[in-house]
Amino acid sequence: MKKTKLSMMLMGLIAFTAEAAISPQLPGEMIDAFEGKFGVTEGKRRNHTKGFCFKGQLNPNESLIANYSDSAIFKAPSRVIGRFSHSGGNNNAPDDKYGELGIGLSIVDLNGDNTRMALNTLDFFPVSTPDAFLALNQAKVKGKDAVAKMKQSHPELAAFSKHMAKRDKKVKPYEDHTYNGINTFFFVNAQGEKTPFRWVFEPTMANGVRVETHSDFFFDNIQASLENGGVSWDMTAVLANPSDDINNAAVKWTGPHKTITPVTLMIEKVATESEGQCDTINFDPLVLAKGIEPSSDPILLARSPVYAVSFGKRLTEKAAK
Repeated sequence: MKKTKLSMMLMGLIAFTAEAAISPQLPGEMIDAFEGKFGVTEGKRRNHTKGFCFKGQLNPNESLIANYSDSAIFKAPSRVIGRFSHSGGNNNAPDDKYGELGIGLSIVDLNGDNTRMALNTLDFFPVSTPDAFLALNQAKVKGKDAVAKMKQSHPELAAFSKHMAKRDKKVKPYEDHTYNGINTFFFVNAQGEKTPFRWVFEPTMANGVRVETHSDFFFDNIQASLENGGVSWDMTAVLANPSDDINNAAVKWTGPHKTITPVTLMIEKVATESEGQCDTINFDPLVLAKGIEPSSDPILLARSPVYAVSFGKRLTEKAAK
């Protein structure tokens, strides 16, 4: 990438950050915290560092979605370039030990418009504001005592830790996990009516461990799963109840909710980042085509500028090589 083109891109990212409802310093400070905890793998993402690419297709399922959204992704098959990843900045995160995982999607619909998504295996977020999340990551750099001190002043963090302690820590491959969109979005229909919802990606089948486990077995395992029945997720939208806090990612919606499963994600092939097409994609969840809009969740709005700083850094490192 030419230096002038890179400079123009970074200027745009800085301008976007300044317009966001967070302090201009927060995105850079957040990335500094990740680097302080995990170190730097040059040319790689600062979070969800380890991962690989896939290609797939999004197939519409349910006509009922037309009452809620006129997005083109619900009208005809869409092409998908995506990425599976481990949460955190460790580029050598072991596949054979429990850890939180993620999935990113870049969806090109029938009109050629792009929608991007970023989900993970968390049920909900540990804290409700970008400032609190920055403080949490800075505390993790300092050590357990700093994290314990923060829990005393943030009851939501203590509740999150208690919830995480009860989770099933069994190792499962990427294709057997449920992925959650912990932030709220709005469906927007042709009349301009808005309906708040959250995504839940549920695997359509159980694949299990098909190959010998080791620190990098996920790639081989999903290839084996593709050859033995396939890999897919039903993308279910959980519609908000009137009592749900739609702008707080640290609150899990509980109780009965209306759901719609408008599309299914079908994986067709996987590739390493060097051989695939996902490495240069910034899976910014605020890249949205017509029919879906973001909520005012501050964690959601902060993700875009934080991702942008990480994206700019790794592009600069790649260009310098």
